[in-house]
Amino acid sequence: MGYSQAQKAESRQRVLENASRQIREHGIEALGVADCMRSAGLTHGAFYGHFSSRDALIVEALEYALTQSEERMAARAIDAGKRADTPLQSIAEAFLNEQHLDNPGNGCALCALAGEARHASADVRALLTKYLRELTSLVAQAASCEDEKSALGIVATIVGAITLARAVDDDELARSILSSSLALVMTQDRVTQ
Repeated sequence: MGYSQAQKAESRQRVLENASRQIREHGIEALGVADCMRSAGLTHGAFYGHFSSRDALIVEALEYALTQSEERMAARAIDAGKRADTPLQSIAEAFLNEQHLDNPGNGCALCALAGEARHASADVRALLTKYLRELTSLVAQAASCEDEKSALGIVATIVGAITLARAVDDDELARSILSSSLALVMTQDRVTQ
């Protein structure tokens, strides 16, 4: 008995969710097709019914992760008024917190992959570049920046802070990196208001 189109779509979705989490947690090169398929409740043999290659899976999983991040950040910016904070504060706090620090598999793919992206394929780099531009545009709107260069600096501060905080082996220093970067970003919020 074959799978229905709906079952195939559900299976594909599970594979994308697992792969996107795995590449954010362990890196692009660590993604194993067999482990990813097993985590999705499928056999290794079912892989080619969903994807043409491992590289195709990586690109689609990254697209999935970046779309999730973009939707979360846009929603936070829109809902900021309900929480009595500014759109930029809401976005910055979504990135610069211990939960995001400790859970890269559920966080921003740009933050998780920034360190290894220079070694990644052209397709992966193009996706990360596109997302960086979209996030910069969102931050520019959230901070009411006159130019996108200021917003790009804010994004670089946020991504750099998470990258550094994950790199150090001192929890207190990691928390300090997050809090001081958040404070720095918030000075930009006050400047633009």
